[in-house]
Amino acid sequence: MFLQYLAFESPSLDLDVTLFIQTGIFVLLLLFLRAFVLRPYFEAYEARESLTTGAREEANALVAKADALVAEYESTRQSVYADLESKRKTAVEKATAKATEKLELVRQNVMTESQARLSDLDAQLATLRRQMDGEIASISDQIVEKILV
Repeated sequence: MFLQYLAFESPSLDLDVTLFIQTGIFVLLLLFLRAFVLRPYFEAYEARESLTTGAREEANALVAKADALVAEYESTRQSVYADLESKRKTAVEKATAKATEKLELVRQNVMTESQARLSDLDAQLATLRRQMDGEIASISDQIVEKILV
């Protein structure tokens, strides 16, 4: 037989019953694997994929809803903060104006009271000077009298 290969002769291929038996075994094995292994595997794969796809779509929908809620929250928060800031500025301006008004009123009262007290002090000073002038004249007369006497 080895000599046949060396002589480059083609080997003879006989078609016999074993070819048909092997083909039958292959077809039976293919049908068995298809029925009991491949079909359940692909059904399970498709079921899992459909469950996963549904969960993915639901997760994507929830993420989109969460993003929309976050955007709405941010928008609302910014508008509320802007509103609060304008109210705070208005309140500060009103308080500053009221404080300035009260301060001016207190200044006017203090100026009026200080001017009134100053004029009272001037009047007292004038009265005391008149009294002192009278007393100075009388004391100087008494001193002159004591010195001369």
